[in-house]
Amino acid sequence: AKMKAKTILQFLSRSFAGLLFTAAFFILFTSVFLSGLFGNLPVLESSLQENLVNSDFIAQQIASGSNISSEQVKEICRKNPAQEGCEQLNNPNLMASSLVEEITNQINPYAQLINKLKPLMILLFVLSLVFYFLGTMSIYAALFKISINTFISALSGFIIFSSLPKLLPGIVDQAFNIASADISKELPVNFKENLIVVINNWLKIPLAELNTLFIYLIAASILASIIFYFLKKKHSTKVN
Repeated sequence: AKMKAKTILQFLSRSFAGLLFTAAFFILFTSVFLSGLFGNLPVLESSLQENLVNSDFIAQQIASGSNISSEQVKEICRKNPAQEGCEQLNNPNLMASSLVEEITNQINPYAQLINKLKPLMILLFVLSLVFYFLGTMSIYAALFKISINTFISALSGFIIFSSLPKLLPGIVDQAFNIASADISKELPVNFKENLIVVINNWLKIPLAELNTLFIYLIAASILASIIFYFLKKKHSTKVN
């Protein structure tokens, strides 16, 4: 009965360690990804100006709320730049800057939260090692478990985030369908395609940085798991 209780406790300890490690790993890659998104905001702004927020788009938005064409809107703004809405039309960079500022404001609370969770991340990594040790009663076995968990988490992250650019068109389509069934009719030609280009340009560097981290972790975890496997085996043989 004691052996059975011990086996159950060790299993629960290893399971809890796995959950703690996964939570810590999630905080780590979320922190790296958000940091990359913030660092790449200038690329987002220039991509918005180039692909989406230009004078044609703004003129069409103004025209959609009136009974005149976008060309007539442009002509009115050329003759009377002080007219309402013409400042943005004549300076499309202003809209791109305001959009980036709004996106920054939306992301910032999450980035601040993740930064506050960094000490917790370190604590979770340490606790996961402790519970793996309690679940195996061997430091080498615990480090082997950590290595295997790192490999699985990093490989899963690499596969998921590498697939994101391919999945993006479907995600954008779904988002537009949820927002409104008729929204596509109200948007300029190629708006969705240009939006996907903008998002891909913004995500490109953060995803590359994150996937580089995953590759390093995969390589390091494979090496570490081999080393700790043999050390675990050697230690187990000495004990027996």
